[in-house]
Amino acid sequence: MNSMTGFGYSEGEGAGVHMSVEIKSLNTRYLDMIVSTPPSLSVLEGRIREKMQESFIRGRLEVTVRIRDIEENMTVSVDNAAAEVWKTAFDNLSRVLEGEQKVSLEMLVQQDGVLKVSRKRDSEAYWNILEALISESTVQVLDMREKEGIELARDIESQLTVIEKSLHKIKKWAPEVRREVEESLKSRFLEILGDDTGEQRIMVETAAWIVKTDINEEIVRLETHLGAFREDSAVEGAKGKKLDFLAQEMGREINTIGSKSPKAEVSREVVNMKDALEKVREQLRNVE
Repeated sequence: MNSMTGFGYSEGEGAGVHMSVEIKSLNTRYLDMIVSTPPSLSVLEGRIREKMQESFIRGRLEVTVRIRDIEENMTVSVDNAAAEVWKTAFDNLSRVLEGEQKVSLEMLVQQDGVLKVSRKRDSEAYWNILEALISESTVQVLDMREKEGIELARDIESQLTVIEKSLHKIKKWAPEVRREVEESLKSRFLEILGDDTGEQRIMVETAAWIVKTDINEEIVRLETHLGAFREDSAVEGAKGKKLDFLAQEMGREINTIGSKSPKAEVSREVVNMKDALEKVREQLRNVE
């Protein structure tokens, strides 16, 4: 059992740049990925997503990639047309102001568009660095998810034990509950209808009410769901959705037991089981 919460960070240098990768993993019902890269690496976003899908099945993943140049791998060129436009404008301004100051090179290079700077970007070289950093960060996230998953499993098992203990008590009381219901119904039939009611009719009516109030079937199903839950918890891989379904089914059986049984002790144990199951479902929201 793995959690969906984790964090990973790695950084490295190569191809004239310093690069870092940060991965945050949060809980959500499906695989939801947000990839943030600088414009120079946007061409690699598809590869990043494919790489992440190799390791993650469920959860909200926030992948942030940062890059910084550590070597000046760039070229500088002059836009002659822009420089000419600026020089003409300055010359005109000088004549209007009747000044004698000449247009200097320093003035021209400070104007927009005169100098053009371009940096060489090698996406393949960057990907070689980035892929290794993603793998390193992913291992950290998966390790954290696994460790937290162990704690989740322990807590969930403790709550399943609470449900199991309450169910065991209810199972012991089930014959007594049925006997009390049967005696109560017979007594009421005789009280209302008197001696005019035949024994056969009382038995038929009583049997019908017992079917409606008998909790043995729900007990058996709840035991089955508990067993299935434990078996699926031990299986490797993503299992959060299936466990959540089993928890829903357990909730149905617990509610039915509570609605069918008039015994106060049973009602008290039903409340305990509901409380424990709610804690299980809270934990399942973060199970992959």
